[in-house]
Amino acid sequence: MKHSIQLANHSHTMSRILLALSLCVALLASSCTGPKKSIYFKDSTPQNPTVLTQRMDPVKEAIVQPDDILAINVSTISSILEPTSPTSLFNDGGTAYNITSSAGPGGGSSVAGGKGYLVDPAGLIDFPVIGKTKVGGLTIRQVKEALALKLKNYVKEPVVEVRIINYKITVLGEVGHPGTIIASSHKMSIIDAIAAAGDIPITGRKDNIVVVRENEGVREFATLNLNSRDVFSSPYFYLKQNDIVYVEPARVRRQEGNDFLRFYLPTITTLMSTVLAIYGIVQLSN
Repeated sequence: MKHSIQLANHSHTMSRILLALSLCVALLASSCTGPKKSIYFKDSTPQNPTVLTQRMDPVKEAIVQPDDILAINVSTISSILEPTSPTSLFNDGGTAYNITSSAGPGGGSSVAGGKGYLVDPAGLIDFPVIGKTKVGGLTIRQVKEALALKLKNYVKEPVVEVRIINYKITVLGEVGHPGTIIASSHKMSIIDAIAAAGDIPITGRKDNIVVVRENEGVREFATLNLNSRDVFSSPYFYLKQNDIVYVEPARVRRQEGNDFLRFYLPTITTLMSTVLAIYGIVQLSN
């Protein structure tokens, strides 16, 4: 009889221990739930259909810098009326370049080819016939006007088109497809760049995006918060050529291993030790 009572007590004690372990596991499971999905521009969201407006500053034109590659095309009314175009001499110049964009759907690369003129460290290009021409520090519109003015001595009413073919933005960090993006329109916002890089997954921070920019010999570091609509008024919302965008990993991704070793593992060990100590005390009391 006494032996049966001890077995019953032992069984009851084990049931309580198993219940305690189950509660501990449930508490740990509830504390390890994944982070909620973050939302862009979530603050100050109107709760009614009223349309909110925000004043927009005009986007500054792209400035030609050293190491830019300019694709230049010259046309004139003479090129339409005459069998032999007098502009072929200008359009056949330049060096062939292959520009690689490494960010895109699937993480693949795309290559755009074409001829262009490399801007040297002094801001000059060597254009056919007219020779060394200063383009560094000018906007695209100013480069067109300067070339057209010089070409008037050689062709009638020249029309000049200029494009920076290596206008690139680099996106790094916690995005779908990190890499380099070519902006053919010379206009790219932080939203455009992140979308082209495959968006920010749930493991990336939208509230601490760093833009690195070199501006006249000074390296600038700006922080943008895509959870706020104030980002649209930031002077760094529209990117410039050679900008670097870095998306920081969220804490759950950055420290998931450290969190387990630093917090969860000691907690589990402490709980197990407590349960074993209680079991030992119960056994001794019996």
